[in-house]
Amino acid sequence: MPHFPVSLVEASSAGLIALVFDKDFHIVNSSGKIVASTVEGLGDDVKLAAGSKKGSVKSVAFSPAGDLFAVCTMDKGLYIYSTASWSIVREAETPKRANAVVFDPSGAYVLAADKFGDVVRLTAAPATDGDSEKPVVLLGHVSILCDIEFTHGDRPYVLTCDRDEKLRVSKYPNSYNIQSFCLGHTAFVTSVATAKFAVNNAVTGSGDGTVRLWDVESGELLQTVVLGDILAQYRESEQDQEKADRFGVLRVRSIEETNEFAVLVEDIPAVIVFPFANGALGTPQVIDIARAPTDMTITSDRLVVSYVPAAEGVQDAALVSVLKNADGQYVADDELNGALSNVHTLETNKVPAIQSIFVWGSKNFIERTNKGDQDDDE
Repeated sequence: MPHFPVSLVEASSAGLIALVFDKDFHIVNSSGKIVASTVEGLGDDVKLAAGSKKGSVKSVAFSPAGDLFAVCTMDKGLYIYSTASWSIVREAETPKRANAVVFDPSGAYVLAADKFGDVVRLTAAPATDGDSEKPVVLLGHVSILCDIEFTHGDRPYVLTCDRDEKLRVSKYPNSYNIQSFCLGHTAFVTSVATAKFAVNNAVTGSGDGTVRLWDVESGELLQTVVLGDILAQYRESEQDQEKADRFGVLRVRSIEETNEFAVLVEDIPAVIVFPFANGALGTPQVIDIARAPTDMTITSDRLVVSYVPAAEGVQDAALVSVLKNADGQYVADDELNGALSNVHTLETNKVPAIQSIFVWGSKNFIERTNKGDQDDDE
């Protein structure tokens, strides 16, 4: 019987990795062992992460200290777990369905960006008796928000990218004060990444087939990388020629240990890693993976990528991990990959379709089939 694909992966500063599949998630440690899960019956040594399972998980994030884990669901649920007990310490309902969630740099608040263009904020600290705090609106766009991130340094900005081709840089916490707009993309902006090694910069990916480097203070476009120039060899088949000019970015991540940015592109079985030096993205290394990816996260020294299932009815690893060797090349992490091959998601009668980001311009991988679960005006 087939299994649900892993649609989202997220790593914590403590070395945990969250694997999201439909309404559930596993938490694995740096050795690839499941230590917590919303799935029952995995063994006495696996903590059960209790909570609502009414809606598919849309986004997850760990706090900077790794002690909290936030989950946004399709039914507008926002849940904050303790990573010590894996119990829910705070929960709320967002006004609209959230597409992305992030903790602020202090870890004191959780921010959720929704499909109607608003960012709401909620206290992250465990709720006390009688505490019924609701999320409050922090800032707003007039389009679907696809991703949210913070800059680093003494004066962090909150960055929000949307389906209307722009990245907004706002002051925090008074985010009605806009520092700049980063304009230049010609399609929806799916992902934004920042880094401690580049505190004045952000890197974005888009449905326009480019990765762009920005100065966040001024909004100046510093560099544009055309992905078709790098990935043309992956469009050689007759079937792929229909999408020859379509390189939609799924995710951009920073790799702090090596001063690099990693990029995933829809349908392309590879990870692109750009070195960052002298204020610019350098010549990339392209790392082949088995199949088309769905998401990517970064641990201290590894890239962990989830990808679409193999042929119907074939169960194999849902993730692959790579690390840098002594020669500076990324190679398969055989030890962790061996452990991850034993981590399985729930069985399903039919593998859900992997929805293209070009359907509505965001990272919504699991196609909804029930009318009640479709993205409507709520």
